Amino acid sequence: MPKILVVDDNQGIADILEQYLAVKGMEVIKAIGGEKALEILGSDTTIDLMVVDMKMTKVSGIDVIKRAKELGKHFPILLLTGTIETEDYLKQLENFNFKEDDILHKPVDLPELVEKIKAKLKSLK
Repeated sequence: MPKILVVDDNQGIADILEQYLAVKGMEVIKAIGGEKALEILGSDTTIDLMVVDMKMTKVSGIDVIKRAKELGKHFPILLLTGTIETEDYLKQLENFNFKEDDILHKPVDLPELVEKIKAKLKSLK
């Protein structure tokens, strides 16, 4: 069962993602906000993939991604955004090899999210 870290500062969105992914057979670790995500990343918790909101208060999704990489975490990451302008995110993350296809727009199409997660995990095998 893949372990997915869901990071969003909106409790409602995080809850919906957690419930949907659990129904689809995934174990979900939920972090409400970037600070909680950093705490989880700093622990010895095994994570297979992270779904992270880009725009959060205090600690942004970009900060979470950078910290994950600094800690040597090498799992795939999917980005969530409520904005149409994704090029800024891609520029800020150009050293991490993100593509437009790694970004999902809110409201998230849940079946599409599951397909992207499965594809990312399959590419690791």
